[in-house]
Amino acid sequence: YCIVPYTRGRERSRKPESILEEAKRAVDKGFVEITLLGQNVNSYRSSTGGFPGLLRQLAKIEGLLRIRYTSPHPQDVSDDLIAVHRELYPRVCNHIHLPLQSGSNAVLNAMNRTYTREHYLKLVEKIRTAVPDMAITTDLIVGFPGETEKDYEDTLDMMKQVRFDAAFMFKYSPRPGTKAAKMDDDVPDDEKSDRLNRMIRLQYEHTLKMNRSLIGKEVEILVEKESKKRSRDMMGRTSSNKIVVFPALRYKPKDLITRTITDAQGVTLMSGEL
Repeated sequence: YCIVPYTRGRERSRKPESILEEAKRAVDKGFVEITLLGQNVNSYRSSTGGFPGLLRQLAKIEGLLRIRYTSPHPQDVSDDLIAVHRELYPRVCNHIHLPLQSGSNAVLNAMNRTYTREHYLKLVEKIRTAVPDMAITTDLIVGFPGETEKDYEDTLDMMKQVRFDAAFMFKYSPRPGTKAAKMDDDVPDDEKSDRLNRMIRLQYEHTLKMNRSLIGKEVEILVEKESKKRSRDMMGRTSSNKIVVFPALRYKPKDLITRTITDAQGVTLMSGEL
């Protein structure tokens, strides 16, 4: 169903030396955070310990405050990768984007996702046991060919069990050239829209509840820029990739600060004067 692998071609692993040099050049130019991007970062191969080994090498770069990456495949998340998060926080951020797509085993099989809902739940449990504060976000699709109301309810059930911090949610639409495009797109568009809207409402409830649980707690924030809505405020992100808005004071971009969360407005955290 996904056209990205076709547009990007076969996966290739860059030499670790090349990645490390690029990261060092970025730090020399003033960057303090980098994001590693791959179709499936866990497919990375090198003589230095694969993707976890690359993260360990990057974490040694002086001046590099935060390392993020996207995205791993749920089937391939290793114990070593989880250990890196536990060992190298806060240098390696406590956030993992773990695409689920569907909570139905029948739909996952039709998508050729190679894992089951049971495997995914065990993986989430393993991650949260090792790193209790790990933020988990995901991708979800509604209306995949053959998806029944029961399949859809299985996905909502997974959302309730996992309690994702955030999710990118989409209606299925055929992509020419993919195997799914040859399937019968049999879920009516109005049904797809209804399922998507119900899903968005559920995720909003989860996100708001999780964000409100942070009220009164101190968080570390990397200052990014002036707030779009109020020029007297600044915005930044926590290690778990949550947006925080706070008074500008004397802060400037790239400052690493600690502030107390005073409110949660939807997906945005607020840190006002106490």
